[in-house]
Amino acid sequence: MTIEWLREKLTKSFDSNLPGWEAQKLLSPGYDPAYRNAPQDAKHASVMLLISNKEKPNICFIKRASHYEKDKHKGQISFPGGQIEKGETKFDAVIREVEEEIGVSPLHYEIIGELSPLYVFVSNFLVYPFVAFANEELKFKIDPTEVDEVFQWPIESLLHGTKIKDLTVGERIIKNVPYFPLGEETLWGATSMIASELLSMLSQD
Repeated sequence: MTIEWLREKLTKSFDSNLPGWEAQKLLSPGYDPAYRNAPQDAKHASVMLLISNKEKPNICFIKRASHYEKDKHKGQISFPGGQIEKGETKFDAVIREVEEEIGVSPLHYEIIGELSPLYVFVSNFLVYPFVAFANEELKFKIDPTEVDEVFQWPIESLLHGTKIKDLTVGERIIKNVPYFPLGEETLWGATSMIASELLSMLSQD
């Protein structure tokens, strides 16, 4: 897999129908399908799947800060991004959040498309994922109030498939959760569901 092939493949896929829920549900941790529909009071957020070329095509992940007790996703692996503020578009928000969280300005990447939105019921967010390609080697400057770590992970390794395990989240145990292993980290939940759609696009004819 080359960065050129990956970009061409995804660009063509954005011109056709997105896999949507059919791809997302493959990584869904067994939630009731009723939770798929965002209520009127849902908050809105944008995230970015930022792809770079570091020997092989890589995707950028962050590990969310773990010191906010009320954050339902603290310490989890996510894409950079955050809540859409009043007066912002979802496009404006993702550019602002990426620069705030990991220090990468829009001068260093190009957004090529938008994946299917995903409602995250546990935090009541409707998430809009964007796909972007870096045009040079990325240099990060994280905001430690929001991010513990930023790292790049080979996309090819995600194509090797998923695994299943029980996860402890807060005081509860979620059984038989599908996930992508990222070394010592676990990519699961909404972020893995978004990644699943991207990977599904790579296998389309």
